[in-house]
Order: sequence, then C-alpha cells, then structure tokens
Amino acid sequence: VKLNGKPLELVQPEILKYKAFEPLMLLGKEKFSGLDLRCRVKGGGHVSQIYAVRQAIAKAIVAYYQKYVDEATKKEIKDLLLEYDRTLLV
Repeated sequence: VKLNGKPLELVQPEILKYKAFEPLMLLGKEKFSGLDLRCRVKGGGHVSQIYAVRQAIAKAIVAYYQKYVDEATKKEIKDLLLEYDRTLLV
C-alpha cells in the first residue's frame, strides 16, 4: 500500500499511520495480500488526507471483492467495516 508514492508504513505522525491502517488491520492480511493499492491525495490538512486515504482503501477492497471475488464475501467485508466505523464506506 502506497500513499503519494511512499509506503504507508512511513506516514508520520504515528497516530495517523494507525488510522490509515485501520481497514487493513480489521480485515487481516489474507483479504488484501494479492492487492497493490496506490493512493494520491492533495488538499486539506494531514488529518483529512489520512481519513480520505482510509476511506479509499476500504472502498477499494469492497469494490475489488464485488467485481473479482463473490458477493457473499463482499457483503461480509462490508458489514464488518460498517460495524466498526460507518464513515469508512459512506
């Protein structure tokens, strides 16, 4: 997972890095291990950019599972993300 060309692990400050990793930590490594995600953000402040990346990652994983995997798995992922934090997909 890359953010503006840099690995997501290098995001500073540390708190925002964990916020960006939330969808990935919720789903576990096996759900997104085959995916290569690249996000570009401009504008706003640091926090709003991280929230935008976080939402983009969650939506991208749900869209991938809808298109390339099966509907049941997509619904399972979507329900898990919505239960944790509605703003991830809305």
